[in-house]
Amino acid sequence: MATILMTGASRGLGLYAARKMLADRPDLRLIVVARGDQPDLPRTTVVRGDLASLQSVREVADAIDEPLDGYVGNAAVQMKTGGTATVDGYETTFAVNVLAHYLLLTRVRFTATARIVLTTSDSHFARSRHSFWMVPPPEWSTPERLARPGTINKGLTAYATSKLGVIYLVHAIARRMHLEAYSFNPAFTPGTSLLRNDALGDLLFRRVFPHLPGVNTLDRAGAQLAAVAIGPRPAESGAYIDRWTVTQSSPESYDEGREGELWAGAERLTASRDAERP
Repeated sequence: MATILMTGASRGLGLYAARKMLADRPDLRLIVVARGDQPDLPRTTVVRGDLASLQSVREVADAIDEPLDGYVGNAAVQMKTGGTATVDGYETTFAVNVLAHYLLLTRVRFTATARIVLTTSDSHFARSRHSFWMVPPPEWSTPERLARPGTINKGLTAYATSKLGVIYLVHAIARRMHLEAYSFNPAFTPGTSLLRNDALGDLLFRRVFPHLPGVNTLDRAGAQLAAVAIGPRPAESGAYIDRWTVTQSSPESYDEGREGELWAGAERLTASRDAERP
């Protein structure tokens, strides 16, 4: 039986994806990281953990003592501002959307044929049609500065920047860990709980935006994520997959210097509070 570790499976497209994966693969078992109650899913083990706490992430990883056949990192947050901090003192968006995935991925064990999928967003493009011209462009900086609350003031900018970081992380996994890795973009998908920290934004996201032309749906996005995670190999490792299509991410997402800087910076930022890490 294959075992995949998954974050962000409690609701939204992640829950749809988990159900689809389990339905399509009777030989699949999921280990799901969740802060609260997880919907009842067959062949699923829940490990309690909070991605906003590096110590909690370490405990999750240490609780998994088997080699994994895959990782689906779907969990993400979007805050009103870039000024909020985690218990570790790191900017919340960057910590959850980038550092938590890095720490999990480098602390658990994978089989040689494991597949890694991280959910990104077309908001990582500079302001454009990809995000309906509504999201400011990323403001990339050093990982240490991005982890500092207040380096980026706007919550949407912090989110776009973190999703650019996710793509750098995927490229680094493919290049440094020598695993099959992909970034998946569900595109604009109303109905998720992404804006649960913003009452007005959440209302628009769930009630107004679903009626706009060209948006994705939860069930379709879930099926797309499931296909990337367990379907036939979609592309060369490191590829960017926009819904069903293998395509190019933004030009700046291919900056190998930034990729290396992020990998080294994530190691420093997660190790600095982890004296027991071997």
